[in-house]
Amino acid sequence: MTTELWVKNGYVYTEEGFRYTSIRIKDGKIDTLYECEPEPMKENNVNFIDASGCLVVPGFIDAHVHFNDPGRTEWEGIETGSCAAAIGGTTTIFDMPLNCSPSVTTVRNLHNKREYLTSKSYVDYALWGGMTGNSLSQQGELSQMSEGIIAWKAFMSESGIDDFPFVSPGQLKLAMKIAAEQNKILALHAEWEEEINNLTTFYKKQTGINERKAFLASRPISAEEQAVSYALEAAAKYGTSVHFVHISSERVIKLIQQAKKSGINVTVETCPHYLIFDEEDFLKAGAILKCAPPLRSREEVEGLWECISNGWIDTIGSDHSPCLYSMKDTDSIWEAWGGIQGVQFTWLALLDEALKRKIPLKDILPLGTANVADRFGLSGRKGRIQPGLEADLALISLDETTIADQQSIAFRNQYSPYENRIFLLKVKKTILRGKVIYDHQTGVTRDKYGQYIQPRK
Repeated sequence: MTTELWVKNGYVYTEEGFRYTSIRIKDGKIDTLYECEPEPMKENNVNFIDASGCLVVPGFIDAHVHFNDPGRTEWEGIETGSCAAAIGGTTTIFDMPLNCSPSVTTVRNLHNKREYLTSKSYVDYALWGGMTGNSLSQQGELSQMSEGIIAWKAFMSESGIDDFPFVSPGQLKLAMKIAAEQNKILALHAEWEEEINNLTTFYKKQTGINERKAFLASRPISAEEQAVSYALEAAAKYGTSVHFVHISSERVIKLIQQAKKSGINVTVETCPHYLIFDEEDFLKAGAILKCAPPLRSREEVEGLWECISNGWIDTIGSDHSPCLYSMKDTDSIWEAWGGIQGVQFTWLALLDEALKRKIPLKDILPLGTANVADRFGLSGRKGRIQPGLEADLALISLDETTIADQQSIAFRNQYSPYENRIFLLKVKKTILRGKVIYDHQTGVTRDKYGQYIQPRK
């Protein structure tokens, strides 16, 4: 029997902007958008959701999370991570190949991770594959892995994970060549290892210097600039599709924008923490805001928002990188884990900030929906509200607030730099393929409907 769901009376975000429209969903896909709603057929199994007063937007796609499953579930896990994502309006995540244990650098590890995650996620998920200094010599393995991953990820500086070594400048050229031959995107953590290593060694030897300031100085914007410039030259040479993750500086975004204009197939992601927090917040709060690249000056934060207004940033990902609180609560900032827990609050924080800045939501929403789908080959399934696509939706009220108190945090370890912030909006419902997976009154569904996303050939 055909199942039918109507989402009525909401302001629906479409390619033409927000429209007062009803959505008819059949068997998990968007069937029709109605400006003037016809009477539903009586014989069908019809359910209704009243979206009065809500914006209805595509379910968010977070292309950058570390859910640490399998192997480090005391840090997070797919169940708690995907639950937090659903609460925040996210319906699809791409899980990174490191911080789970073992890292996804072989066919066997990819297969085992995929099998392990089956029936454990509240949201749909794709998997990244890892290219490392060790795995690049195993080109047969990489060829087989490419069929099951959404894209490749490599680090140009130390990752902090023993079984995920960075690629040297010479190895990066091989990684570019392999990714281009496979027609796969290569995503890069772009910081120049030699510069970071030299500066870290220098600052660790200094006495009488504020450790937090020393950490910031050890990872300057120039390290991002050098890495990005080198990678862009290699991408141009080999014709590689490149995606730079968590870029923290307007200067680096401008480099990438110039490369786009020259014809290089490149996109760029930033993260909510680079748009919300700055280095002064880090100096006050310490390790809870430690990440790499580190937070930058308030001038750089404003510059990133300007880049968004200019259309120079392609995607936003949470870079949710959780750990035990004890790994943050250390005497030395150098020893503390670098990563920010935020997947639950990414879009609450960004939309809240955009509204305060009077930036049109139409300039922000694609960064977590259509742009991600287009870049990673999911535009035929997700990322927009239009007939034929999967009915992934978030219902958002701008007339209610959300308080990020500790009790509401769904991560396995209940802390976050967003804790105690008040967002001037609220996710009322999250819908995955026509099923309500989160309701603000009843919480997250008991059923885990999340499915593995098979990449396009």
